[in-house]
Amino acid sequence: MRRIFETRRAYSLGLSATPERENDISDEPGDEDGREESNSIPDFESTVIGRELGDVVFELNYADAIQQEILPPFRIVHYGLPLSEQESLEYKRVSREISDLQGDLQTRNRKGIALIRWCKSQAGKGDKRAARYISLLGDRKRLLYRTASRSAAVIQILQQNLAQNPEAKAILFHESIEEVMDLFTKLRELGFQVVAEHSGFPDAMRAKSIHLFRDGIARVIVSARSLIEGFNVPAADIGIVVAASASVRQRIQTLGRLLRKSRLNDGAEKSATLFVLYTRDTVDEFIYEKADWEHFVGAERNEYYQWDVLLGSLPIQKSEPPRRPPLSEDQLEMAGLHPGDKYPGDLGEGATYSLDTQGNIRDDQGIPIDPDPELRDLLTHAKRRAGRFRVTPRKRFVFVLEKDSVDGWRGVYLGRISSLPKTSDDGLSTSNLPLGRPGDLYPLAKARGEVFHVLQRDRRLIARKERGHIRFVVPLEEISDPKRRAATEQIQRALHVAHGKGHRINKITVTADGDVVYVFGNQAYLLGKAPEGAQGFQLEELSRQ
Repeated sequence: MRRIFETRRAYSLGLSATPERENDISDEPGDEDGREESNSIPDFESTVIGRELGDVVFELNYADAIQQEILPPFRIVHYGLPLSEQESLEYKRVSREISDLQGDLQTRNRKGIALIRWCKSQAGKGDKRAARYISLLGDRKRLLYRTASRSAAVIQILQQNLAQNPEAKAILFHESIEEVMDLFTKLRELGFQVVAEHSGFPDAMRAKSIHLFRDGIARVIVSARSLIEGFNVPAADIGIVVAASASVRQRIQTLGRLLRKSRLNDGAEKSATLFVLYTRDTVDEFIYEKADWEHFVGAERNEYYQWDVLLGSLPIQKSEPPRRPPLSEDQLEMAGLHPGDKYPGDLGEGATYSLDTQGNIRDDQGIPIDPDPELRDLLTHAKRRAGRFRVTPRKRFVFVLEKDSVDGWRGVYLGRISSLPKTSDDGLSTSNLPLGRPGDLYPLAKARGEVFHVLQRDRRLIARKERGHIRFVVPLEEISDPKRRAATEQIQRALHVAHGKGHRINKITVTADGDVVYVFGNQAYLLGKAPEGAQGFQLEELSRQ
């Protein structure tokens, strides 16, 4: 569809209900918890639409559209349904296994949707753990789709509303074709005038279902996602999201299916109700963390209930949604933040940095930052010896993530710094630097190149790890060239001196100019010149291991 932008034009105007397309996990079979890592959603400016059309210049939300009488009034009723005892046991078992596999498979740059896509790729190559992870995600999603409370709630909602208004029409939205047909069968057996519609039907059958619904012959239509986009269905009085993905975009489009301006026989404007069913205390709840629905459609239009429908209980109204979107840094007050407390903001906000055991702080690309005494003091005071942390972009709040038994992760506030960390880039050329002595400071920005390991267990010290093997430098007595032997020995002596100063070094770098350096506490130090120039050192052959 991007070929539309090949059209010659003087001006472009874009109109969309959802311009910022999510890389949402709903597009995948199964999702790991309905949450997304911040780096899984591209900036709008970097998308095809963003590049071609530019920034969003005007936005009209549902609340404003109703106030301006563009859309009809409506309400959204959220029902939190329980798992049965057996369903709960199975949900917990599957979730534990998912969590264990996720801990093993994810990496710093492979989380959320990126992890799922990687696992799908690896599963195709025979990786059993990746295949098991994908399979379990699907199992958990199907378990939630099939809970007994969902169909029971649908039946009661339809019975109550059609009893009050026999002329009402209802659209039921589901994610699974199999569950659509199961629900359709149950409703038909109970005497409802119902049709089904999904992508597995021939076009003629789908069109007939919509025709019967439009003409009022059928009062209920059950759909598997396909009515959310692309089909022009008539206005309905009732919508029921029986089961849905974690996509905010999908919820917006679902609501749009109900909000068609029309009038009743007495001339009054029709008001629609959307019932949203979710399984409480499960990953179903995380959709409420992804968007502020009260702001988007108006707080007065949302009603929240817990409903133990299988026990015959009446819905119990709650004052707020099961979860709320995390606060941005701009919404946080400094006076309420104290080091060591739980960080109440968005855990995905801000740039990621890491502190290693040598006291070096690097950005998420692994590039060292300039020495920052203020940040180092803050981390030292918080007794942080290693690990990752985030710094928010405007207020520069510093927090770390820690495992939490309830929500998976929680943020711990460490403090605030006066300026953002900066990566070192002094623009110097190492070839123009004055010749230094071992132990002298070295430009941090230039401490890049070939990496070797320092292993104190062997007197040769310098080694390289390759495909599970360790190759040490050739012993001094086996280096025939006097200059190369002297250079190697000099680097080894310099490493002993650095170790004696308390610099516990585990890696050294050989720059493009052949300088051997190490970084400790975000300061780079010169060790000397590499005997093999930019290639570093002569290593033993693998056959010697």
